[in-house]
Amino acid sequence: KQWYQRRVRGQNTIFQVLASTFGEETIIKIVMPMLQNETFPVLLAVINLLYQCLKDSKDSAKSVLEPWLAEMGESVCPHCSHVETNVRKQSIFCLVELLLLFGPDQMDPHLKSLTVSQKKLVYLYYNRHQRTAR
Repeated sequence: KQWYQRRVRGQNTIFQVLASTFGEETIIKIVMPMLQNETFPVLLAVINLLYQCLKDSKDSAKSVLEPWLAEMGESVCPHCSHVETNVRKQSIFCLVELLLLFGPDQMDPHLKSLTVSQKKLVYLYYNRHQRTAR
């Protein structure tokens, strides 16, 4: 388990560097086709990269990310039902980051494909983040 945690920490560090070096738009252009075509474990790495990119995004990046919002929602939502737990979990966290960036009003239409329980989980993490951010 320790080797896995070290690998994940190392991977996240690399993803932070990639996201800050190439910028959100370049990362999104790379990640979007991969989200639709890759399988586990590459899929998990792609979702982790997207998550890191969204997490590190500032409000100024909203204009860059907004044209991709529908495609991101359509590409991430199906992975919330993936057979691998880590893929499901990271997909939920990506959706939470999108909610934090764009808000429920703008994001809700892109969450329609989620089941009720998945949507509740996304909003549970979103609301928790909102409470701790205050």
